[in-house]
Amino acid sequence: MTVRSLLLALCLLLCGELPAVSKGSAVNRDEPWNPEHIDNLPVEVRQYIVGICDGPASAQHDFATYSPHEKRWRINLEYLRCKGLGEYRRGNQCLDVDFIEVGSRFRLLESNTEIAASEATAGAPLPYISDSP
Repeated sequence: MTVRSLLLALCLLLCGELPAVSKGSAVNRDEPWNPEHIDNLPVEVRQYIVGICDGPASAQHDFATYSPHEKRWRINLEYLRCKGLGEYRRGNQCLDVDFIEVGSRFRLLESNTEIAASEATAGAPLPYISDSP
């Protein structure tokens, strides 16, 4: 009985000395300015971004928000970084644009187009968004 107790104690001591393992969750290293924040958007929104940017673009997390109730993407250009965006700024503020779901596609909300043409772009041409699939 004594031998059995000693073996059990020895086994518990050896098993209790497991190597240290990190128990924290994996760290998600998503850069604050990340092009993937644009890549995951609907094609119509990405086409709009390509049309207003001169070259590659990156965006912060708050750049695009989707409202399922309204079926609307709100694009906050303040959180977009690319060349050519200066035309869409007014001082320190940038234009917000909305895309509304129509069927299986998204369309630029007309009121945003008017604001963009009159206030933000001062008459500069707006990007063309193709109607073809």
